[in-house]
Amino acid sequence: MTNKNTTLVVLFLLSTLMMQSCILPEANHVEPDFYLLALPDHEQNGSVGRVSPAPTFYLREIELPQYLKDNRLVFRPSMESVEFRDYKRWGEPLGDGISRVLGNNLAQRLGTLSYTVFPNRRKNGPQFEIAITILAFEKSSDGKAVLDALIELRDLGGDTFRDSFQASSLLEDETTFAEVRALSNCLGKLSQKLTDLILPDQSPAKTAK
Repeated sequence: MTNKNTTLVVLFLLSTLMMQSCILPEANHVEPDFYLLALPDHEQNGSVGRVSPAPTFYLREIELPQYLKDNRLVFRPSMESVEFRDYKRWGEPLGDGISRVLGNNLAQRLGTLSYTVFPNRRKNGPQFEIAITILAFEKSSDGKAVLDALIELRDLGGDTFRDSFQASSLLEDETTFAEVRALSNCLGKLSQKLTDLILPDQSPAKTAK
């Protein structure tokens, strides 16, 4: 074989190898699904305990444990372990989602338009300042969504009320949508608790008498 032919063969082999190296294997990447907390329409539209003038409030930044700052949804099979779902994620920071839903629902229940939630700047002189520390907010092994939190409510006079709060909501089915709805329902129960604290005379226990 002549040098020219040898050169042509080598060039052909090299070009073949280069073409093969450019062929990428089929991607196995799976796009995650994203979810948002949202209360049902009847929760958002329902307003209880209307008083005049309507109370004003400021909801401070929601405090979260480190494991809930991840954007993946969490399943808790036991008290000692948590599981993260790589393909099931929150569409916004969880603290922001809790603030949005909780603030909006509380305002609806109080019948007020004068309120702010973090990160928005606090309006001058709110009657109540609310701080929420989330301890747990996830799906549990018994098919429920659970919320465990600490409440701090401070009024204009400087009086401060502190309490713990627990709520759970049964999942309608095994879908992630049902899980998110159940977690949202827990926030609805928390907003009802805050309403009862702000307007104790308008709580169901009081009005039933």
